[in-house]
Amino acid sequence: MLFPLLGDVQATTSEVGREIVGREAELALLDAFLADGGSPGALVLTGGPGIGKTTLWEAGVDLARRRGLRVLSARASGAETRLSFAALIDLLEGVGPNELGGLPAPQVQALEVALLRAAPTGDPPPPSAISVGFLNALRALAAREPLLVAIDDVQWLDAASADVVAFAVRRLEGHAVPLLLAKRSRSSSLLERAHGPKGLQRVEIAPLSLGATQRLLSKRLGLRLPRHVLRRVVESAVGNPLFALELGRALAVRGPLEIGEDVPLPDTVEEILGTRVAALPSPVRRLVLAVALSGELRSSQVAAISAPAALDDAVDSGVLVVDGDRVRLAHPLFGATAKTGARASERRELHLALAQLATDDESRALHLALAAHHPDAELADGLAAAAAGAAARGARRDAVVLAEHALRLTPAQAGREERVLALGEYLVAAGEPHRLTDLLSAELESLPPGPARARALLLMTDGVVASNDEIRRYLAEALSECGGNPPLRARLLGEIAVNDATIRVERIRDAEASALEALAAARLAGADVEAFALYVLAWARALRGRPIDDVCARFLADSNTASSVAGSPERVAGQRHVWRGEIQQARAILARLLALADERGEAYSYVLQRLHVCQLELRIGDWDAAARLLDEWAQSSERVMWSMYERCRALLAAGRGLPHEAEQWAAEALAGAQTAGNQWDRLEALRARGTAALLTHEPAQATKSLRPVWEHTRREGVDEPGVFPVAPDLVEALVELGEVDEAMAVTARLRDLAAAQEHPWGLATAARCGAVAGLAAGNYNEDAAATLAQAAADYGALGLRFDRARTLLSLGRGQRRLKKWGAARDSLEQAAAAFEQLGSPGWAQEARAELARVGARRPQPAGELTPAEQRVVELAADGLANKEIARNLYVSVRTVEVHLKHAYAKLGIRSRTQLARRLSERV
Repeated sequence: MLFPLLGDVQATTSEVGREIVGREAELALLDAFLADGGSPGALVLTGGPGIGKTTLWEAGVDLARRRGLRVLSARASGAETRLSFAALIDLLEGVGPNELGGLPAPQVQALEVALLRAAPTGDPPPPSAISVGFLNALRALAAREPLLVAIDDVQWLDAASADVVAFAVRRLEGHAVPLLLAKRSRSSSLLERAHGPKGLQRVEIAPLSLGATQRLLSKRLGLRLPRHVLRRVVESAVGNPLFALELGRALAVRGPLEIGEDVPLPDTVEEILGTRVAALPSPVRRLVLAVALSGELRSSQVAAISAPAALDDAVDSGVLVVDGDRVRLAHPLFGATAKTGARASERRELHLALAQLATDDESRALHLALAAHHPDAELADGLAAAAAGAAARGARRDAVVLAEHALRLTPAQAGREERVLALGEYLVAAGEPHRLTDLLSAELESLPPGPARARALLLMTDGVVASNDEIRRYLAEALSECGGNPPLRARLLGEIAVNDATIRVERIRDAEASALEALAAARLAGADVEAFALYVLAWARALRGRPIDDVCARFLADSNTASSVAGSPERVAGQRHVWRGEIQQARAILARLLALADERGEAYSYVLQRLHVCQLELRIGDWDAAARLLDEWAQSSERVMWSMYERCRALLAAGRGLPHEAEQWAAEALAGAQTAGNQWDRLEALRARGTAALLTHEPAQATKSLRPVWEHTRREGVDEPGVFPVAPDLVEALVELGEVDEAMAVTARLRDLAAAQEHPWGLATAARCGAVAGLAAGNYNEDAAATLAQAAADYGALGLRFDRARTLLSLGRGQRRLKKWGAARDSLEQAAAAFEQLGSPGWAQEARAELARVGARRPQPAGELTPAEQRVVELAADGLANKEIARNLYVSVRTVEVHLKHAYAKLGIRSRTQLARRLSERV
């Protein structure tokens, strides 16, 4: 055990259990274990102190009670291990004498004395009488109602209670008395051995994941951390929720964590570990500090740091471990404690020693820098070179740390200007806008006019800015300052072009021309500028609906590995696949780039890639996946001034069919877009507002929102029809208003663009739009109906489930209006089922309302599940609790219970265990 004293912090552990985070798999196991109520068996939750065993044990107890089981529970304590029958007293606390009346008198008397309910009248009751009495008490109680025996912290169970319970467990076969146990991860307990392997499940509680820790800190503390800081918290806490919360509290008090700065130790942990580390012999403490300062040492290097026997003593003390020839800390918090308790002079002296042992230039330079506190030109030069090397291999945060030391140790008037700009560039790459702004704001006025000042102004655009207008002012001023510097001018032309294309969404053809000009100039400017020019060109061409495979290939062939994910044409290629409805290709690229951004610690790149993956899920109608990404975004601190989050929330609500919520988010996104000057966010927010207006049968309002989007893209040269895919909704709104000519004009342009680009989504959508307009002509058009049905099938083949459902709704609505009752009924039933499966209750209700107008609904065959019942039972079979099912389907828990009741009756079953089996039989 790492921290013996922390094992008794029950109050804090209970606090973690207020709302369980990141334990979906374990909760599903508990749910399945308790599903049948009366099944015998044992579930043992194991793990280290603070990992969440008690939280899950409490959840199991609560779930059992809600399911109607009677729970006999005990929570053992280290302070009670010497108190005989302490746990037995807890287990039978709620069992009254009347419930034991059927037991033989000697057994009742023995139990009453052991439970301190009666005074002994002679010799102490024999242990066998107590054990048999408890066994028969369990049998009697289980005969009346479903029963669960639940014991927490089994390792602290007093010996007398353990013997009694074990005696009963061995003899309960044939009686439905399941056991729920929680214990430390050690050898099996007496109760586990008594139960035997049959029906015994052991669940080792795993460390919390990065995402789960993020949710925990957000929900408990309202704390939102940058992803790189969050990762360090997880590493320091080793996935332990109790430790993570303590570290989170310390961070909340301390404020933002700088790159290279240690995670602060909570007072409780520092007090415990500080005492332990301080008590170590001096050679051992020195070795622990050396490992903490270096990350790890080789066994062969230990002798240069401390006495030869220190390593053996450190391993025996449990503070260091040896893995092959590597020496590392037994737990990261030991290192943090050692550094906190060490004197500055001691740390500097060890850094000098570690510099002599370093095997690479970066580590050597960093140790020397940490040992120095006076300017040193030679050392500063070495640090600057090491920073450049770190940046070249993609180690952006290492580059920041090294460049900061280079700047600190650079003597006055000895190249400080270049050191400032280099550090600024590394801060941009590391995603540190606030620190970048702080750095340059203090230096900008002292920079002379010319290229250096132009570089600083360009860097300022990646700092904290109020709006895109401010960015444009910086770019214009930088362009006027760059003089005859071709690389810098090429970069600035590219920045202006990409701003036009992706922020203002205007003059796309001019943006392409500027990108080509920048690319021509970049051939003389170096790989970095050329890579950026290719990125800009990728945007311009993709928005024009033109292929960019050649641009991506050239980028990958010519660019260096230090190019950020955010500045890669591959990012544009992934989105282009989304726009075209090429889902599998899009998912492969976007998932890879998201993982790469996370691995590299590129905060801004990660934000953008998460946005793109969210946009993919929104396009296909996977609302749950989109919501999870947005929830992660909301719980993090990686936010930008653009209204990306708000407009995605608006689109999600519109897709769910929640018009009021969609309007609220759209209004917020529009306000943010207006303030920031971001046209892209404005166009997407208008799209969400228009879709929601169609659901509320307000075609005029829908047209008012959607028409400006369509006209803007046409005017500014956005010829890729899937970027802002408003055409189908705009056509539907125009048809509702009787403006069929305009609807046909929109359809004609869409058809031309889709045909020229061989655009999968565009071709299906052009057919859909033409058919919707055709069905509005007043006479039933079999060809139009067949075309619309085929469009729905094409969407389905592409994996665009929401588009398919919307098309089926349009088909059924058109068929109903033209009194094709049977065909309308089939189409609308399919639409309603599709919307229900997607989790779009508003749209499902709209389809059912249309279906009600058809009338004469055909009765379902006896025993056949309705679409709503089918969706509920599928989620139940997947292990979701009723509350989780309700949250997933946006219905009440009562609705879920009713659907399950009806489904169970139709399927002839009584439990979730039987449900999974029955569903597999029906497939």
